[in-house]
Amino acid sequence: MKLEGIDEELMLYGMLFALCNRIQTIGDSQFEDITMKQHFMMVALSVMGEEAPTLKETGEFIGCSYQNVKRMATQLEQNGYLRIIQDEKDKRKLRLVATDKMTKLEQVNLEGTNQFMQEMYRGISKEELKMAIGTLKKMNHNLGGTIQ
Repeated sequence: MKLEGIDEELMLYGMLFALCNRIQTIGDSQFEDITMKQHFMMVALSVMGEEAPTLKETGEFIGCSYQNVKRMATQLEQNGYLRIIQDEKDKRKLRLVATDKMTKLEQVNLEGTNQFMQEMYRGISKEELKMAIGTLKKMNHNLGGTIQ
């Protein structure tokens, strides 16, 4: 399919959606009892720091509403991948704590994840990656995202 003559902003907008859909389709086929979005949330939990993040912090980090994060977390808790616990200092806050099952899933899927990442980034230089990250950070900021 040729995309000549399409405004660059519209083209990038469409390509972002198409790429997200492609990633989700491939990811959903890799897991038995979780979705790609749930997997992304679990990956985010592993990189967000030492203290278990709150639902709100997780939502801000992955770009989802509190309600969506809570729904995904509840499903993951039912499947044994994490626990939702009340914050000791502020009982209104709920924190997400990974379980051994989540750690095991990450270890089991490490090779497949690495292969997927290698394929997705094949032929893309570090400089191109840095430029893409910079552009996406600016777009995210323009739309109210907090990742910088």
